[in-house]
Amino acid sequence: MKLPILLIALVAMVAAKSAPGRLAARYDHFRVYQLTIETDLQMEELKKIHEHISVHFLNELGAAGHKYNVIVGPLFHRALEKTLKFLEIVYEVIVDDLQKLIDESSVGDDSQMEWETYHSLDTIYDWIDQECAAHDYLECKVIGQSYEGRDIKSIKLSKRSGNKAIFLEGNIHAMEWISSATVTFLLNQLINSEDPEMQRLSEEYDWIVVPMVNPDGFVYTHEVERLWRKNRRPNGYRNETGDCYGIDMNRNFDYHWGGAGWNIDEPCDHWFGGEKPNTEVEIISLQNFVSSFEDGYIRSYMAYHAYGQYVLLPYGHSNTEFPPNYEQMKRIAAAFSDAAADVYGSTFTYGASGLLNYVVSGAAKDWAYGVKNIPFTCTVELRDKGTFGFFLPSNQITEVGLEVTAGLKALVNKAAEEGIFD
Repeated sequence: MKLPILLIALVAMVAAKSAPGRLAARYDHFRVYQLTIETDLQMEELKKIHEHISVHFLNELGAAGHKYNVIVGPLFHRALEKTLKFLEIVYEVIVDDLQKLIDESSVGDDSQMEWETYHSLDTIYDWIDQECAAHDYLECKVIGQSYEGRDIKSIKLSKRSGNKAIFLEGNIHAMEWISSATVTFLLNQLINSEDPEMQRLSEEYDWIVVPMVNPDGFVYTHEVERLWRKNRRPNGYRNETGDCYGIDMNRNFDYHWGGAGWNIDEPCDHWFGGEKPNTEVEIISLQNFVSSFEDGYIRSYMAYHAYGQYVLLPYGHSNTEFPPNYEQMKRIAAAFSDAAADVYGSTFTYGASGLLNYVVSGAAKDWAYGVKNIPFTCTVELRDKGTFGFFLPSNQITEVGLEVTAGLKALVNKAAEEGIFD
């Protein structure tokens, strides 16, 4: 089985043992190139570039007319640039030393939970337990265990009977640390903020939060490989480097599963969607948890991801098919975008993910809409648009939290105006 995005040479260069407390995989002097793909021919050639250059694509390859980020080791800088010039692909080096950036966005003081640095799973879970013990309106459950036996925790905030619920999901992709950081920021605002509007939202709506869907992968990004995306179940395949691990769990939901997506059928690739839908214990636990609530109770499902600054709506499997209430959902997403931009100027593009981003099947938001009939679902792709990408410095966590909080307030109010919670 081939490994098209991360070749043996790259694996060998980054997998050397490191000092205690440091990731085993290192990317010293690896560059991140941002490529502007303007034509279909350039895209076809880009998809074949791994045949002679070791590259690691950070984005799923879709259509022309988009920018794509790739990681390339120092041995291949010159070869890549020569090839890009030959193909007339415009490029920019946006990160000159990836390891330096990874070090700058690594976990800092992990002694207690705050939102100035990234944290380990233990610190995040300890904070959840502390908040649950301190507030009787919080109901906290373990909704299941991961493949490696780690808890998947949930928090339900309910201050008043009869409320409709909003569901927040985080860190289904291991490397997207800003996801769980933002979801816990929002949860902290709902619990502890003195802002009257946040207090009102915590009174008038129930909030159900699963901040860490992929605990195994998340721990792996802290201890072994910062670029890991999937969960950690051995998937039964091998390649030249050994056993292949993991499923992209946001490609594993049983709604138009397997219909489209970059390399979703490559078991050793980052975007492998599984041999069939609903194969992962983490996904089954999440689905069972959502299904444990009565129909019509959860009225919004929001999954938080990185990166790109989008509010992605159903559907992902098509760029020609749209939900019956698509125009309504766009108005709600527009409210988020406008309010978030007011804080720091971050612009969030909104619309169907298959139309705006790329066509891909098996995502949580589509399952929540298409199977569970939740009337407003979305994937919020957080900062930034590619300068830092998955390695957003920790000094931006609070800013992201504040702009998303503003967006969330406006989104919920617009959704109420549109009758979503009726």
